[in-house]
Amino acid sequence: MSSSRRWKSTALRLWRVALLVAVVFAIRRSHQPVAVELTVERIRDFFPTAADLTPQNGMQVVKDESGITLGHVMQTSPEADDIIGYSGPTNTLIALDSRGKVLGLRILHSNDTTDHVAEVVGERAFFKQFTNKKAAEMANMHVDAVSGATLTSSAIAEGVLRRLGKSATTSLRFPDAITLDEVKKLEPRAAKLRESKTHPGSQEILDAKDQVIALAVRTAPSSDGVVGYKGPSDTFMLMNATGSTLRGIALRRSYDNEVYVGYVTGDAAFLKTFDGMTVEQIANIDFANAGVEGVSGATQTSFGVAEGVRVRAQSLLKEKEAKRSWWSLIRWRWQDSGHVVILLAAFVMAFTPLRGRAWCRHLHHALLVIYGGFMAGEMLSQGLLAGWAAHGTPWRNVHGLVLLAAVALLGPVFTSKQLYCHHICPHGALQQLLAKRLPFQWSPPHGVEVVLSKLPFVLLAFVLLSVAFALPVDLNALEPFDAYLFRVAGWASIVIAIVGLLWSLVTPLAYCRYGCPTGALFKLLRFTGDADRFGARDWLGAMCVVFVLLFAHG
Repeated sequence: MSSSRRWKSTALRLWRVALLVAVVFAIRRSHQPVAVELTVERIRDFFPTAADLTPQNGMQVVKDESGITLGHVMQTSPEADDIIGYSGPTNTLIALDSRGKVLGLRILHSNDTTDHVAEVVGERAFFKQFTNKKAAEMANMHVDAVSGATLTSSAIAEGVLRRLGKSATTSLRFPDAITLDEVKKLEPRAAKLRESKTHPGSQEILDAKDQVIALAVRTAPSSDGVVGYKGPSDTFMLMNATGSTLRGIALRRSYDNEVYVGYVTGDAAFLKTFDGMTVEQIANIDFANAGVEGVSGATQTSFGVAEGVRVRAQSLLKEKEAKRSWWSLIRWRWQDSGHVVILLAAFVMAFTPLRGRAWCRHLHHALLVIYGGFMAGEMLSQGLLAGWAAHGTPWRNVHGLVLLAAVALLGPVFTSKQLYCHHICPHGALQQLLAKRLPFQWSPPHGVEVVLSKLPFVLLAFVLLSVAFALPVDLNALEPFDAYLFRVAGWASIVIAIVGLLWSLVTPLAYCRYGCPTGALFKLLRFTGDADRFGARDWLGAMCVVFVLLFAHG
């Protein structure tokens, strides 16, 4: 191949990859998280006497007509918008009673597959797993996913646990955050506070040069259950910049006896009890052996404060142990192992002489149908790919499926082979098993065939526009793939699957040739060889992307 032809070949491949990236960008640009406005009516089934909602620290306080606090409500969005189920994130309402226990959950909005979401909504036992539990009790909670909607329900659970994990750093008894004025009393150099990304619930203390000089930590809500003489207290803990050593404490608020609280705040020696100690030393301190003495006249109140500091130190250690590197967040499922096997088998069938042996092809097709279709039930579709384009890929949870998608999209560009359509897709495999099983075969007339062959591309363009302009279209109802998960499948998918399979008995690969928009996407990307040129499909693809970029706005 001449250098000129090689350059043109490379440029055409890069153009089609760039076009794919541009499609993703255009879809992502046109999508914004959906904010749901909570009203009293929306939460009345959790709080029948609710009369008012008041924002407070990222949550909303629910009060009755007398102003009595009934509980709190919060949404998982935007904190959990990056948690993708099967094809998108879900925004869930969390209702807490006045003690901080979960009253119940409700899905407010979901960008996930409609059928999967419906399956989760119908499984009441899934939501009951969270009720009557406080956020702290769910730190290491194992949630049973919904069969048939595993990815969707697991993502909902993860979003709820993440949101509750953040609420676990917010005290319902002591809702006010540490202020700069409070910090300056212990650290005069403090000029600014900002939320710490590495220490949840803490604030970084910055000097005039924007350098982190210390951490501001409060004992609430960890110490909300520690009662001194009459009630709990919230203490400000000034830590060093790394959060490893305590530099000083100051009592912030208390429900204890006012006189006793005055004794504690006036005892400088007691307030210096923990100065210079590491978090580990405080967490494991034995007050008696360490010679820690309470404040005269306020013994129970002072020991309540000291115990609150110890409890908070213990929670800081647990948070430190819970921190994990990004690779430890990856969850390997049995389906992911299966996807790797399927990919290896696809490469073998595509690039070795085994593809020419009928028994080997039939065995491979049977494996795809049984495992890929009925066991794993995870197939590439427009609903899946469009959801990922709009909201991101769930690489931490379904990396096997993400890898399969990457091979399916890039394989046609760099290998000139339709790896997914010919060697991975369960529905395509089932059509190949059914091909020419009947003596009667039918091919549409040339004119009809030309029109029918354009239908997948028309559907693909419709998918792009419907996603970009947020049209109320169930993309999964355009394809038959959900039919393999018949428990959650809609009637449209089942009908398309049955009609397509029956047609394939007399017209080989009828659905693949005349109805599959996902296959059309791979055909658009495919590099067909040295004779391939920049053609109509490239122009039309570019025109669709430009149209979306110009007219679709989030």
